[in-house]
Amino acid sequence: MVMKRTHILLSSIMTVVFLSGCATTPSQPNPSSLQQATSLKEYIALKRGGETINYNVIAEREHQSIIEYRTYDEAVNVADARDIMEVLDDAKGYCESIKGKSVYGDKAIQALNARPTLLSLDYVSYKSAIREQGLGKYEGFYQCLSPNDGFSIVSMKDNVELQQRAILGNKRDLKETYSRFYLIQHDKAQSLGLKTWLKGSKYAQISTKYTSFEDLLDLEKNSSVFPWRYERITGAQKYCTYHGGEFFVSNALTQFKPITMDEYLFMRLETMNPTTINIFMNQETFTCKNSANPAQSFTLIHTDKQLEYKKGE
Repeated sequence: MVMKRTHILLSSIMTVVFLSGCATTPSQPNPSSLQQATSLKEYIALKRGGETINYNVIAEREHQSIIEYRTYDEAVNVADARDIMEVLDDAKGYCESIKGKSVYGDKAIQALNARPTLLSLDYVSYKSAIREQGLGKYEGFYQCLSPNDGFSIVSMKDNVELQQRAILGNKRDLKETYSRFYLIQHDKAQSLGLKTWLKGSKYAQISTKYTSFEDLLDLEKNSSVFPWRYERITGAQKYCTYHGGEFFVSNALTQFKPITMDEYLFMRLETMNPTTINIFMNQETFTCKNSANPAQSFTLIHTDKQLEYKKGE
């Protein structure tokens, strides 16, 4: 029994590592290719698609996008803004490439001031820039003023799907895993199908190494998936869409009617209050529909801490 539990735990951890991209080798993008990006989403895919961090465009509408940056095993009470700065770096980088003007929003300034990141020259540079600009220029998070492809980071939602665990049972070494969600508003209609894992290199090995989502996660039917439930569900979205399928969610928020994961994430983000951390509910069904390749269709039935895999719709 101990060996079986150890195997399940190790399998879960390896799954998280794989789906977060940590199994790939970082690569530096060609600066000239970044200049050719035609949208913020494409810029992020070109720049970050081969990196090890879990940083993705996860939902798309014509005029809106959601970026997720998930941080793993950060020490509790660490006030670190490195992920925020990376998101701002990309926003500024694309804005500069379209000859736009960057404006730091009050929410970004407050977020940076609240996280005095140690030993970071980038943080010192950002602090200098926001002091020079000052508050009151934009009430949101960040704004790129440009007639070409202007956009705004309207808001950042912190501590999404927050998990805590003690390494080797030592409560003094408590670690946190959490996401920050960034809601982007685009001035012009955007092309769809530019989620980072679809255009980057870090998920490419999924196509050849695993023949099904069940193989990828090494799931047993009705197996316990806590605390990696969130990673498994979002991993299902990545696997499904990578193979040309469409991923649907059905739960209380959708009135148990299936809607796409994209629309669900926008809906969920809109309904989350400051203390809400969970994206998913206690009872729901996830369906991967793949008409072009029916063998890749599957269903996940989630009940509290159980996740059941079924082949087909």
